[in-house]
Amino acid sequence: MIQRKTKKMTQIADLIQNQAFVAYFQRAMIERSTLIKSGIAVQDSAIAKKCQEAGFGGKTVDLPFFNSLDSSSDAEVLAEDTNLTPEKITAGKDVAVVLRRGKAFAATDLSAELAGADPMRAIADQLADYWNKQHQKALMNVLTGVFASNAVSYNADTAPYGNGGDAVLDLSANTMTTKDIMLAAQLLGDRGVELNAVAMHSAVNTFLSTINSNGSYKASEDPSQLATYNGRAIVTDDNCPYNPTTGVATVYLFGKGAVAFNDVPTKTPFETYREALKGNDGIVSRTGKIVHLRGWKWNGTASGVSPTNAELAAAGNWFRVYPQKAVRCVKLVVKCA
Repeated sequence: MIQRKTKKMTQIADLIQNQAFVAYFQRAMIERSTLIKSGIAVQDSAIAKKCQEAGFGGKTVDLPFFNSLDSSSDAEVLAEDTNLTPEKITAGKDVAVVLRRGKAFAATDLSAELAGADPMRAIADQLADYWNKQHQKALMNVLTGVFASNAVSYNADTAPYGNGGDAVLDLSANTMTTKDIMLAAQLLGDRGVELNAVAMHSAVNTFLSTINSNGSYKASEDPSQLATYNGRAIVTDDNCPYNPTTGVATVYLFGKGAVAFNDVPTKTPFETYREALKGNDGIVSRTGKIVHLRGWKWNGTASGVSPTNAELAAAGNWFRVYPQKAVRCVKLVVKCA
């Protein structure tokens, strides 16, 4: 009797327990993150250390900083036998909230990809795309809450800097022009040139490309590259506010590294499960992340171990601890119709 060898099928559990899978996933996250490509988000080594200190149960990450030197205080004229008067440099504390999220996927969703030449890469790519979109959505909710807070003037005891909408330019009464993004950058005065990326709804991106009379809009023919406007990288995200009825939309301008984007330790980032009676195999993915606009302190109380997107978008949960020019983000409201 001839014995035939049967080929053992690749199991999801075999893949994700392999140490190489984590490397695949982390590399795919960076390669596919639009926020990182644009320079909006950075993975800062000093912040990474703070995230490690937060550990598995940490809910927030403290980000201490030195306040800027007071440039309004004029330098002293040097004179013989006269001492200079030292002025102190003060410190402050920014606070980022840890976003702890999880998602389970059934094997049926992954079966087609598992037939590929590199199944680990196939799964890692899909999970990376999913989590990048989730983190981008979280950032949009953070911005909603931050700029709602910017419309409120806090007293000096609660937050050291007044707000009153000083980081918002509302031009929604008129149709968008090619100069509106430049006008929004001017909110930061001489530091407006540091705003080198813009995030907008796809409808705004399309509209901007149609009014490109001065050639400032540069489309990208390479999927790995981003389109630009006046040299600023364009991040297209349909989570950006846009009203299709009125055409009123929100555009965010960012400086390099405006967003802290770091991993926080997660006890079990990946595991598998099997539902024997249904014949289903699945994968569970969990993340801990800070997606934090630097200079806006989390001041809220989450209803669970981590704030929901709705809580991130609530105005009362944020206040500004940086002066206006030091926060590398402004908001533009325009009409694209």
